[in-house]
Amino acid sequence: MVDDCFAHPRLAAIYDPLDPDRSFLDPYLRMAEEFEAQRVLDVGCGTGVFALLLAGRGFEVVGVDPAQASIDVARTKPGSERVRWICGDATCLPPLQVDLATMTANVAQAITDPQTWQNTLRGAHEALRPGGHPIFETRDPARRAWEEWTRELLPRDRDPARRPRRELGSAD
Repeated sequence: MVDDCFAHPRLAAIYDPLDPDRSFLDPYLRMAEEFEAQRVLDVGCGTGVFALLLAGRGFEVVGVDPAQASIDVARTKPGSERVRWICGDATCLPPLQVDLATMTANVAQAITDPQTWQNTLRGAHEALRPGGHPIFETRDPARRAWEEWTRELLPRDRDPARRPRRELGSAD
């Protein structure tokens, strides 16, 4: 299932500027290098930030995402011709033999249906070469981290209530 904010062309187009800090991708990049991966499958690639980062470093990358609008945004970025983009999910992949299958950030936890999760893991596993590695993260819901989220923790430019107000007709 595609989240509306990633499937709508206008929302997909502004996703990257609204979430510019991608430092959470650093550990994934380090793992790809440590495992000496050459071919990577980026499941839930979204607008292609991680896939393009990998491709820019010489990895062969396949990015798959069910949101066509996000894939369309990814295809407009510099270096996008170095990535094989697939609109779909891990269950509709062509035969692959990748060294690494990743689901960065919230991708894994966005799959809430148990059967969909099982199918996603199966599809990613089938894309891996023997000895390949699946890498994903998820949060522990028992920790209840959302109870600690407050406006004070948001950067000023991400909190609509604390953004400077613009006058009508002011330039963006």
